[in-house]
Amino acid sequence: MSPYTAFQQFLRTEAERHPEEVEEESDSTPPPERTPTLCHPDKTLALSLSRIGTPTQRIIAGTITELASLPEEEFGPPLHSVVIVGKRLHPLELEFAGRWAIGGENGNWWKVGKEVYGVERESR
Repeated sequence: MSPYTAFQQFLRTEAERHPEEVEEESDSTPPPERTPTLCHPDKTLALSLSRIGTPTQRIIAGTITELASLPEEEFGPPLHSVVIVGKRLHPLELEFAGRWAIGGENGNWWKVGKEVYGVERESR
């Protein structure tokens, strides 16, 4: 499965599981009887890695929503790996992967890293 297909499937699955959370961006706390989305597409960081170690390797970092919005060609030909960042993120991981963040220095990678994962950016 290509990263494009994986990210598209992720968005569809989350929309089916929690349609009100995906459709309306809200900071309100979900009702206690519901389990919150574990991987909200706008608040979950991920990376796509293609052909690592070859001259044509490609790394792309961003939120799942950002990655899902890229055209399939952006990911390049196989072999692919997809990494979805868990609950914790180390500042070194944020900085390292940020080199390939969608939007560069002003992208959501840094905002989500700080607001969702609680990781402050190291001094530049």
